[in-house]
Amino acid sequence: MPIVQQFLRIFLDIVLWRRGPQDLPASATLVWLTLVAYVLVSTVQLLMLDDSAIVWAFFLIADPLLLAAWTWLVLKVYGHTERFQQTIAAVFGTGALLGLGLYLPLQLLVTGLGFGAESTVAQVVALGLVVVFALVTGRIIKLATDSSLFTGIAVALTYFIAINTLVGMVHGPGN
Repeated sequence: MPIVQQFLRIFLDIVLWRRGPQDLPASATLVWLTLVAYVLVSTVQLLMLDDSAIVWAFFLIADPLLLAAWTWLVLKVYGHTERFQQTIAAVFGTGALLGLGLYLPLQLLVTGLGFGAESTVAQVVALGLVVVFALVTGRIIKLATDSSLFTGIAVALTYFIAINTLVGMVHGPGN
């Protein structure tokens, strides 16, 4: 099995709760590759939304940097900074995989059916995606910090709320 397929299988297994970040190598190369994948998928998502340049810059630059910093800080608090490369690769890799395999198809379906971003259908889909994000990322954090699933989910949701608050502040009211 080629190495790319092996890593895709590991990321899929992490999403499906069969593996964790500890199953990835501690590799700067893997961190960079997953970061590139995360940013590429974010770019496709932003193309679908046709949003402002400031939001683009935020999601393509600030989000990955803040996500990496947040992950490192959480690992520092729990005394496991040696797990940073595996953990952030798992977060970026599963984020890219979920974006490509779940978010984009659902966005295409909702848009193709003519539902706007403010519709109930779009809001329910968005809520479902937040739940999936919280469960997958929360479990990664749980395993990386040797804490509980509740703690992992709380850490994931705190980041999600913070990043969306920042986007709201950057984007401005009424935009």
